[in-house]
Amino acid sequence: MEIILSHVSALQFLRTPPVVHQMYGSYPDISSRTSKFALQKLHDPYGAVVLPLHVLTCDQGGTYRGKACVVHRWRGGLPPGAVLETEWGVSVASPLFAVQCLSSALSVAQTTMLLYEMTGTFAVYRPTAEIRLRLQRLIDDGALPIVGGWRPMLGTDGRLGDLWARPPLADLEEVRRYAKEIGGMRGAKQFASAVRDVHGIAASPFEVQTAMLLGLPKSRGGYGLGPFEHNKRIALWGRARAFTHREVCFGDLYAEGAEGCQPVLIECQGNAYHGDFDARDDDNRAMALQSMGITVVRLRQDQIAEPARLRNTADYIGELMGKTVAKHTQRQHKKLACLQADVLSDWWRIGT
Repeated sequence: MEIILSHVSALQFLRTPPVVHQMYGSYPDISSRTSKFALQKLHDPYGAVVLPLHVLTCDQGGTYRGKACVVHRWRGGLPPGAVLETEWGVSVASPLFAVQCLSSALSVAQTTMLLYEMTGTFAVYRPTAEIRLRLQRLIDDGALPIVGGWRPMLGTDGRLGDLWARPPLADLEEVRRYAKEIGGMRGAKQFASAVRDVHGIAASPFEVQTAMLLGLPKSRGGYGLGPFEHNKRIALWGRARAFTHREVCFGDLYAEGAEGCQPVLIECQGNAYHGDFDARDDDNRAMALQSMGITVVRLRQDQIAEPARLRNTADYIGELMGKTVAKHTQRQHKKLACLQADVLSDWWRIGT
């Protein structure tokens, strides 16, 4: 019987940086009743992947919940490429299959958030206290190896947070193709609904939160100012190059304005889920872009975290874009409240 790490356990495993997997070397066996029972006596046996482990099997039967494992039974064939065989002694659901497994228990908005993470250049990872200490020591000594392109995003004080930069785990074309391949399977409808709202490669949770709250249509709880273009590549020319000594820069969220209005670039700036930034470089880049006729808006977490401030932010950005942001109807207001609750929740705990 093949045991596959799945659901939120697969998500947490996929969020674990390769350098941390190397620290563990391998993970305990979970293929037998005895080995599952033994997990309960071990201290953080799978690191940040907390007990009980969620595992998947294709054997007949229903879901079983124990102290060490929650066993999910999958009926029918698995999607193509659904299982990854890792070098750490465990099979794990692929990034998209992990999201599919979770999607039936999540809102469409939170499924969208996870797809943004899988296709983005960031991972939210909350290590155990022991691993956090080991990583911080390596960082302080300048000895943390960069494995597989994973880099921690550090605060201004050099402290490790919960955000890592890494290459995308899936691309947008792959996501769209996968959504078609799983038609009729468990979670397929929710997955497909979430795919429609993924509009690019995001670099942080804050960027995703902003794009969804400001960009989604009012019928789904947003303010209707999007969709935004993520990670916009902007070629610099003339004096703009002199400001930054660069030929190209990239912006977080970009949107063309209405006729007669300048394009707007929203820069999502430092917080617990975005990482630090170089203020001097940021100022120079903003001046360069504005010299080219692009309006730069610097946004911080507190400007979207409260309903009243979010409304003011949407009104202001709408004015810059030449769009009128009408008030939500009573029904739309309820959807906005639900969207805010989903989008602004603890990212690490999605699916738990």
